[in-house]
Amino acid sequence: MKDVPLKQNDIIDLPQLESFRYENLFNVYQNDKDQYFYNILSKVNFPSNMDSAYFDTYVVPNSNMPYTLISYKLYGTTLLWWLICSVNNITNPVFFIQAGTKIKVLKPELVSAIIQSINNDNNQ
Repeated sequence: MKDVPLKQNDIIDLPQLESFRYENLFNVYQNDKDQYFYNILSKVNFPSNMDSAYFDTYVVPNSNMPYTLISYKLYGTTLLWWLICSVNNITNPVFFIQAGTKIKVLKPELVSAIIQSINNDNNQ
């Protein structure tokens, strides 16, 4: 197995992904048959003692909502659904979050810096 310490967007043979895609956070590896793969055991964990100043509370309104819609409402993209799940330690999300549920969300102005920090940590 060959190690390719690159992200998907660094490999010209693979489709380019938007920068906030979960898949873009992790290295891509190549086996001896020139097939590319991710380590599916990789994940993003946020420390439980993160400063509360980084977060807002979001209460799901009167109807159940998919994570992608909450992501769009808060961050302007559906692609950050994984960030909502990671911040709230949701490891096996169902499609909808129930109305009235309170969740923590990263403040939108901090998202780019935090994703950059995750990328830096995953490159070491």
